[in-house]
Amino acid sequence: MNKKLGVKFLMGPPDCNDPRIPEYCEGFLADLSQILGYEIAMVPDTDFVREALPIFFIGSGGAEPFFLDQYQLIPEPYILLTTPYYNSLAAAMEIMGFLDKKGLKGEIIHGSMDDIARRISVLEHVARAKVSIKGMRLGCIGRPGGLIASEADAQALRQACGMELIDLSIEELISEYRAGGYIANEFTAELKTKTFDPEEIESALNVYGAMMRMIERYKLDAVTLRCFDLLKAIQTTGCLALAILNSQGIPAACEGDSQSLVSMTLLHALTGQASFMANPSAMFPSDKEIIFAHCTLPMTMPDSYTLMTHFESGIGVALSGDISPGPMTIFKCSDDLKRYYAGRAALVESLHRDDLCRTQTRLRLEDGTAYFASKPISNHHLICRGDWKDVIDEYFASL
Repeated sequence: MNKKLGVKFLMGPPDCNDPRIPEYCEGFLADLSQILGYEIAMVPDTDFVREALPIFFIGSGGAEPFFLDQYQLIPEPYILLTTPYYNSLAAAMEIMGFLDKKGLKGEIIHGSMDDIARRISVLEHVARAKVSIKGMRLGCIGRPGGLIASEADAQALRQACGMELIDLSIEELISEYRAGGYIANEFTAELKTKTFDPEEIESALNVYGAMMRMIERYKLDAVTLRCFDLLKAIQTTGCLALAILNSQGIPAACEGDSQSLVSMTLLHALTGQASFMANPSAMFPSDKEIIFAHCTLPMTMPDSYTLMTHFESGIGVALSGDISPGPMTIFKCSDDLKRYYAGRAALVESLHRDDLCRTQTRLRLEDGTAYFASKPISNHHLICRGDWKDVIDEYFASL
């Protein structure tokens, strides 16, 4: 358990409450920690006010006056964790009445241990994401080329969530590429074991090295690359570089698509997952299915992969991945965060057609294809493993 979540414990006066309450509440938190997979424990005020997700743990009836003494230490919304014993829920409802009169937001977390853990997990992911993205620096190495609806508005983004867009030149990247070199790691070592032209792999890895040097120089948290500009200039592509960066936890988008980079960065902050930036390539409305395809699959996402050239140009190095069937989330948001799409999907199969980008996935969407046909947030969308819709919905509901 690397993470820890601190709660402020409140209970009524000891002289009129069961003396077993503190021990019971300690056990309650221990059981909850086991389900969550990380520790949730009582902490002093000095630690509580620094929590990304401050939670008041209402241990018993009579805790209301103690809440009055503490609530102004933190901003709303006020999260009240309750138990099914010792009038904990009753006290929390009294507190909610007080908050309502004050025009303040609050929420009672109550139910089975699984219900409680599920809700805390959602809130915790959102709270930590909000803290982490504020002040993030997103590097744009070149602006979108043929994409006419995919350039993020820097001011709108900054006002919406505090992320910053940093414009950088393709010429600087090309200069870094020609300087050569990269720091070897588990991903570069793995790629060299694959059956493919070693010189082409080396060229692609030098793009990765050039991007890493720019990321370090400009203190970037995420990056997008106008990759088609590299084709004539250095006769390779950025596909492999982006696949490695995403696997390292550095969101990296292609085609200079800064709006998709915003979505990718936010999705990573909310889920901790690398995502596949892909084109919706074919829709089957009656089956609620879409084929998504692209050449920049993160190395950590497929169960297996082979190396091929970049689809459109026939040069460079790209991943052709096979991903096992299972739950997926599809996501995209606007740069001002006023619009978003989060869809549950099931990966049906991985395809290997010769008329699409190298990694191809057929997904069945819970809510069908209507959004994509009527009002999509431009072309590229992000796909990650697992069902994260509740977390994404909670984030946007909290803005």
